[in-house]
Amino acid sequence: MKSKRYLADLILFIASMIWGLGYFFQKVGNETTAPLTFNCLRYIIAAAFLAIAARFRYPKGEGLKYTILAGAVMAVAANMQQIGMKTASIGNASFITAIYIVLVPFMSGIFLHRKVKPHHYLAALISMAGLYLITTGGSGLEKISTGDLIVFIGSIFWAVQILCVDKAVALCDPVSFTAGEFLTAAVLQVIIWLTLGHHDLIGISASWPYAAASAILVLGIAFIMQSYGQKNTSETEASIIMGLESVFGALFGAILYHEQFGLIQLAGMALIFSAVLLVVLKE
Repeated sequence: MKSKRYLADLILFIASMIWGLGYFFQKVGNETTAPLTFNCLRYIIAAAFLAIAARFRYPKGEGLKYTILAGAVMAVAANMQQIGMKTASIGNASFITAIYIVLVPFMSGIFLHRKVKPHHYLAALISMAGLYLITTGGSGLEKISTGDLIVFIGSIFWAVQILCVDKAVALCDPVSFTAGEFLTAAVLQVIIWLTLGHHDLIGISASWPYAAASAILVLGIAFIMQSYGQKNTSETEASIIMGLESVFGALFGAILYHEQFGLIQLAGMALIFSAVLLVVLKE
């Protein structure tokens, strides 16, 4: 039914807005406490929220293996993004992260031996040009910030995480999978924090509202909305709508965090978004 599809598209649109808003929560979280501490807190809350949503049901058998793998990769990707956002702007982080959509076919070729098509190479070139404009403003490569590079490394891990998700959801229920994925990520976040963090709780009182909002809205509710939306609309429509996350990230960065972007950076954002559309529409 068309009405059901329109509702699904609307839900995905709202989810993409929430994900875009999530970059603001992460940026402010970095200002109130250490990146590893903030991630540890928000993933613990998200794991608890999704455990309740899944009625404490977790994958078993072969699905469990890919669930744990997805959670481990997610933990690395999330930390790269959070650490990078210490210096990367909200707008830069949202668009650089979106490059994972372009990277997925290449990761699929490397790990699953799937064919990389000509338009994948074209999209990669366009996205790299956009990345250069966003991170340098058109100046030399020395203008690229360490934070932007770290966020880009994180986008590579997000692409790998997508492949893990594809494997896992074919073997187990999506909601129980996500609960298990976030439980794995939360456990690893605690281990990483205890190993590499400052082992203190400085700033927790100021950061926990943003961590809770990120955990429940961005990592919890938005995922449930994504699950419903993808079930009731086409894959292409879903990907395009969810790709708006980067646009909303930049908008919320400008509105809530008062970030400003030059024309060259805006051109870079347009190139990356075009590359994402190219990959999605050609699939």
